[in-house]
Amino acid sequence: MLSYELGRKIEPKAGHDRVTQSAHFDTLPDFPLAVVQRWEACDSVKCQSAAFRADQSESYDIGTMESSIGMARYIEAVGRTKAYIRAGDIYQANIAHHLSGSFSGNARMCFEDLRKSAHPKYGSMMIFDHDGLRHAVLSISPELFVEFDPESRTIRTEPMKGTRPIGADEAELRDSTKDRAELDMITDLMRNDLGRVCELGSVRVIDPRRIESHQSGVLQASAVIEGKLVEGADFIDIVKATFPPGSVTGAPKVRAMQVIDELENRPRDSYCGAMIVLDDIGSIKGSVSIRTAHIWGEIDPDAPYSIKNGHFEYPVGAGVVADSDPESEWAETLIKAEVLRSALGVEIL
Repeated sequence: MLSYELGRKIEPKAGHDRVTQSAHFDTLPDFPLAVVQRWEACDSVKCQSAAFRADQSESYDIGTMESSIGMARYIEAVGRTKAYIRAGDIYQANIAHHLSGSFSGNARMCFEDLRKSAHPKYGSMMIFDHDGLRHAVLSISPELFVEFDPESRTIRTEPMKGTRPIGADEAELRDSTKDRAELDMITDLMRNDLGRVCELGSVRVIDPRRIESHQSGVLQASAVIEGKLVEGADFIDIVKATFPPGSVTGAPKVRAMQVIDELENRPRDSYCGAMIVLDDIGSIKGSVSIRTAHIWGEIDPDAPYSIKNGHFEYPVGAGVVADSDPESEWAETLIKAEVLRSALGVEIL
């Protein structure tokens, strides 16, 4: 797992790191820039079945959730982003807010409920203890960050931009000028990112725009971009060239990250980072950590998946461009949180 804040270490000009801003985040726990775990060569559920059985009698409880900043401040942030766009600083930026509530109980069971409801393309879970607290990252991501095939040396990314509720008219999303422009900008950004580590002339757009239906409750538009990795480049080179994902930052990436840093005024931690699997032959598959919950709280030494007296956060964001309507962007963020109601029965104020 790579934290979004790792991007600020890769490119220090992108914004302040967590240490220099710690005074703003007194209620938030310390969060690592990266967590690495060994994943045995078997089905992840079977690998952990014994530990899960020890926990499965436990339920979980999530309290009523509220936005970290509320509708008025989010709309203000979108307005300020549009001002930066009008001034020529950026073309687009992804602005998020955090839905927060209390949590106690079995984080694994919470993930299972999310997974069964959303049927995510890139579902993943990671639980680890850090700095005296237990953390669980539960991701039902629909978005591919990078995929690498060592035999052909093909690297692939599938950025997403444009969201509608699951029952909406696909043609309306497909024909939306605003959403098409948003995806085109990020496609161009990701082409440039891949170009840093790919053979000259090998980067190409396989599919400029496709509409997909996700059982998490949304329609989304995405593009498909591929290139051939240069000889000698490795996983670290790929991360340095492409992280954090352009679809969750904006364009140009560094300036957009500076705007995010200013307007969100708090770390994203696992949100908008990446969950990545590397195997022993060099294959890579990583998802963008959107539709991703972060739970943290007291450690229960007798139950490996349980968190006591904890907090549950589910950040949601929207891409802001020149003709964005602030209230519509707020509504889009709530569409992305609808899975919390449908899968977990969570109330959102």
